[in-house]
Amino acid sequence: MFVWDEAKRRKVLADHKVDFALLTDIFEDPFAIYNDDLGHSETELRYTVVGMTAQYGLVFLVFSYVEEQIRFITARRAENWMVKEYERRF
Repeated sequence: MFVWDEAKRRKVLADHKVDFALLTDIFEDPFAIYNDDLGHSETELRYTVVGMTAQYGLVFLVFSYVEEQIRFITARRAENWMVKEYERRF
């Protein structure tokens, strides 16, 4: 169900200290904020989500759908403005 490029996973882990393998629970967050990522969707439709994960707390994830699978593109811990937007939903 979840897929990613292994080299990209290692780069994100090194750069942002976030492991794709530990982010799958972001899609279980009922308060997650989803958006289209039209500015970076030249060859595929991309989406973003800011949501809660058990391992890292709030995370920003960019993903796409490929053949009924969710492909992770990049991720990082949520920035302060993302946290505030998320908290306003309560």
